[in-house]
Amino acid sequence: MAQLLLQNIQKSFGSFQALKDVSLDIASGEFICLLGGSGCGKTTLLRIIAGLEEQTSGRMRLDGDDLSAVDCHKRNVGMVFQSLALFPHLNVGQNIAYGLEVRGVDKTERLDRARELLDVVGLTGMFDRPVSALSGGQRQRVAIARALAIEPTLFLMDEPFSALDAGLREHLQIEVKKLQRKLGVTTIFVTHDQNEAMSIADRIVILNEGRIEQAGTPTEVYANPQTRFVADFMGTNNIFSPEFAKDGAVMLDGVDLGRSTGQIAGLTGKHTIAVRPEYVRLNAVSKDETGLVGTVDFVRLLGASIETELSVGDRTFVHTMVSDRAPEFKVGDRAEIRFDLDHAWVIPS
Repeated sequence: MAQLLLQNIQKSFGSFQALKDVSLDIASGEFICLLGGSGCGKTTLLRIIAGLEEQTSGRMRLDGDDLSAVDCHKRNVGMVFQSLALFPHLNVGQNIAYGLEVRGVDKTERLDRARELLDVVGLTGMFDRPVSALSGGQRQRVAIARALAIEPTLFLMDEPFSALDAGLREHLQIEVKKLQRKLGVTTIFVTHDQNEAMSIADRIVILNEGRIEQAGTPTEVYANPQTRFVADFMGTNNIFSPEFAKDGAVMLDGVDLGRSTGQIAGLTGKHTIAVRPEYVRLNAVSKDETGLVGTVDFVRLLGASIETELSVGDRTFVHTMVSDRAPEFKVGDRAEIRFDLDHAWVIPS
């Protein structure tokens, strides 16, 4: 296991600055997900850690030693690329053992190690199988086994499951997390999928335009986003800017939304707040329509839940409920929107 410290990492490609003062302390044995949209710098950062790119400035320390001074092939990093890059002329076992062969490991030892890892990744008995005869999920497992064969100090994965169907992707996410816990190897996993990051990471690092927007546990970044970008990026939020009266009332467009005993209690003036869809309730509209009333624009079934989207003027609100019964409202219906303000939080300016 290994501790990795990144200090003020910057990377420029000509006039374009891909990474801007990225600093991060990764604990030994930790599973980190670098999360963000296309072009945010997550793969560039991973390649710098691997030694495939050189930072423009900044320092990297692995267990206290300067990692930047170590050549790529001497960093003992196992990496799984998005493209996998398995060798088609080698069988499964030979692919897994290849890194050990390059390092001059005895043939018997490296083939024994390949068979051991085939058991670990659930491909027992496939040592002699051609790579061309493998399914997509099996290829992913071979790539993972190959990266782990060298007993890496750091295990890096660059969107390895993005090309797989949803069911297989979820299955491999679970398997990789179990394997990482078993081996205890420090792991950095790049993804653009929020759900994937939430399901496997010990800590999520959210990147935006080359900077770290927020780093924290899945619960921290979901329940308490520190910036508007994180609030928008991590799941669905109802974000709006009500007035906070001196008596504690939360007012929006002249409508009293209620009071809070949570994070937003005691505020005065105007603030931007967020409420998750699961903390929104819809009611039939009363005759006098004194509450916040919206029109249903869209209803969709999401497996275990039903999502309802409503418009109030130029604002859009989202409500989520467990799908153990039929949707209460259909497109075109009007509904009164109620927020559980005890679960609301302030979005920093």
